[in-house]
Amino acid sequence: MLTRWPLTTSLAFLLALTPIAWGQSRGYPTRTTPNFVVKAQTQELADQFADLAEKYRKSKAIEWLGHEMPNWPVRCDLTVIVSLSGAKGATTFTYPEGGQVTQSMYIEGPLERLQNSVLPHEVTHTVFAYHFRRPGPRWADEGGAVYSEDEQERVRHDRMCRDILNAGRGMRLKTLFALTQYPSDVMVLYAQGYSISRYMVETTDRQTFLNFLNVGMQSGWDEAVRKYYNLRNVDELEQRWLEHLREGHGSGVTGIAKAGGTTSSSAIATRSVRDSSLPARPSLESIPVARGLAPQVDDNVVSTSKSPAKLGMPVPFGSMRDDTATPANQATPAVRTRTSPVIILPPEPLPFR
Repeated sequence: MLTRWPLTTSLAFLLALTPIAWGQSRGYPTRTTPNFVVKAQTQELADQFADLAEKYRKSKAIEWLGHEMPNWPVRCDLTVIVSLSGAKGATTFTYPEGGQVTQSMYIEGPLERLQNSVLPHEVTHTVFAYHFRRPGPRWADEGGAVYSEDEQERVRHDRMCRDILNAGRGMRLKTLFALTQYPSDVMVLYAQGYSISRYMVETTDRQTFLNFLNVGMQSGWDEAVRKYYNLRNVDELEQRWLEHLREGHGSGVTGIAKAGGTTSSSAIATRSVRDSSLPARPSLESIPVARGLAPQVDDNVVSTSKSPAKLGMPVPFGSMRDDTATPANQATPAVRTRTSPVIILPPEPLPFR
């Protein structure tokens, strides 16, 4: 079983959800819908979240796939714990070879955060699982799920991404796209994954983005960028994305033209645990294979422990460390530097309310 570790507002790892926390819901009131079995502290909460889960399941599928998903053969168990703790959610997927993906879900935290942030995030994971029938790329799975959250969380992740890049904690997109394990600095994956996912979705649409992911996992990311975003390679995509951030854009993007528009085990399970307090129809060609076996430090990650070059302040744009260019006999990764002016990424503006 693969476990994604929860995140805290201090950006540190927490212990995974304990069996005690899951077991506390055994005697709770239950509501059953066509696709969920919902348990919560009160019948009112169970009814409310059952209706909301079905609503998000429909709306997120239409947003991402262009159509509703058929009813799942096996209902998803959803446990809801309303509390004053930091909001978090966990979704466990099982991908039997040649079979139907099954899932179970746990969410906990303040009521408003569960309704508007955590639940749509976790439901989006189920949409991706249904579409790919395999775990998708980690950066896109989390980035797309954050993109499904409310404005408050999207703005927070925008700011977080800019802070990460300016602090020198960012990673090259070619490294981010190639990750099969969670990096030691996991917030880089969440924030940067969200930022580039949002940029690509708003340049084209969600269905084009899913097609890009499918081709990228099968034929390589440069090929996918050329096919769906009319750019030469991932490096050019990275340049456009960073230029967009430097211009201080909030929502909406410009600058990219839309283009063309197996594992051997019998079952693979993944568990997604997060803390949210922190028009072509997609095609499913050959089944992509992605992800490793467990969260661990990845040698391709640019983190503060490796003294990386900074992006934006004070190092010029383009001098992010490129670990993929390290010769076998060279201890220190090579660094490419472009002669561009130093530009500090502006913070994301506050939304009007």
